[in-house]
Amino acid sequence: MKLRHNLRQLQIFQEVVRTGSLSQAARRLAITQPAVSTAITNLESEVGFLLFRRNHYGTQLTPEAVHLAEGVDKVLASVGHLDELTDGLRDGHAGKLTVASMPGLSPTVMPRVMARYLVDFPDSRLSLQTFSSRKIAEWVAEGQFDLGVIESDAAIEELVLEEYRLCMALAVPEGNPLAEKASLNPADLAGETIITLDQHHQSTLKLAGAFQQVGMTLQASIETHLFPSVAMLVNEGLGIALIDPVTAEAMLARRDCHLRIVPFTPTINLDVALVTSRFHPVSRQGQRFMPYLAAELAAWQQRSQDRYAPGA
Repeated sequence: MKLRHNLRQLQIFQEVVRTGSLSQAARRLAITQPAVSTAITNLESEVGFLLFRRNHYGTQLTPEAVHLAEGVDKVLASVGHLDELTDGLRDGHAGKLTVASMPGLSPTVMPRVMARYLVDFPDSRLSLQTFSSRKIAEWVAEGQFDLGVIESDAAIEELVLEEYRLCMALAVPEGNPLAEKASLNPADLAGETIITLDQHHQSTLKLAGAFQQVGMTLQASIETHLFPSVAMLVNEGLGIALIDPVTAEAMLARRDCHLRIVPFTPTINLDVALVTSRFHPVSRQGQRFMPYLAAELAAWQQRSQDRYAPGA
């Protein structure tokens, strides 16, 4: 027989099992004893067998009811967990928030944001994934990640962007006379070994454009794919490089730092964006997390301009 009993019937049955009495169950549930009797009678009709035998010893479970009680306990426990889950989802506590970050910000900016968020919402579950900006753009657009931080030039039309401009500066090895200058321009770099990211990266293209404006050609002697690698090459004295402010600050904090950070003219920014999908809604927890991330990116934007913009 198909069961059509409702949760209230099961709750009443469970309480009668626990108390061993219809009257006590009624008192604990704050309902009348006839209401308890009616619920049990209806449940017996639906399951097709007796649940209790009444005798001078009280109300006793039938063997079938003993097995049913075990199942009812599991069902009602699951319902309780479901209630907790829905409450958590509504309040933004439940579920795992997956955030994706471009490599340059993943080991530094993102942990700080997550730490601040978890101070306020310690029960949250977070996942930080690190991929290239183009992969993040694709997967956020598809709804595989709740949100991401990418380089702006990797954005696609399926994304909603909040853009930030991080002022870049030159990393110069200690001992190089250029490290003592207040600022540098393309002419100052004539004859110097230049280290860059790959030729298609926005920083390399912008630096090449700055050289072209003064009739010079950018010739990179060393190329790599990540700003931390660029910075370490400079730290080894192998050349001069344009790096982002996050990497610059991380390098300056190292005990083995052997480079200086010098502003560059004209200003070159690393354009980054906080992105969400245009077609997949952001979860409640994602909506709650976004202001923390946006505030950190805005702070880096302001800090980089204050420290590394020419004339700052």
